[in-house]
Amino acid sequence: MEAARAGDGAALEALLRATRPWVRRQAERHCAGQLAEEATQEALLTLSRRLPALRSVAAFPLWLVRIVARICIGLVSPLWRRIEALQDVSLGAAAPENVELRLDLERAVEALPATLRETVLLFYYGELPVAEIGAQLGISAAAVKVRLHRGRALLRERLAGREAP
Repeated sequence: MEAARAGDGAALEALLRATRPWVRRQAERHCAGQLAEEATQEALLTLSRRLPALRSVAAFPLWLVRIVARICIGLVSPLWRRIEALQDVSLGAAAPENVELRLDLERAVEALPATLRETVLLFYYGELPVAEIGAQLGISAAAVKVRLHRGRALLRERLAGREAP
């Protein structure tokens, strides 16, 4: 049993070494320059932990792309918020209404169902085209458009209650 685990460890290490350049290219497509290396390392760590949960070898590439995209969204989103806050401060104090609106929007996006939230984030924050989002999520372009439509509708509903009296 111990020999099998050692063999699995060597196979996992070989897999990680072989997929690293590809993961790095995906991270560079989805993350800002310096964050690509951090995203690559995080994706490989996630891969090593979650590989036993993979059900089909054929699903491996798309599964790994989704991991990288999610990690990049997680890395870029907080950074983007800090950059926007710094720009607001450097341009003069931001109007409290704009800050409140942005916070309301962030809360509304976070409250979306996971499938809609992921699609909305990839489209608006990741600035990916519909076809590429579909390829990453394993769905058709039409399904991406439906998710975007539903996500925008839910955001409108949640933000409509915020309007000033």
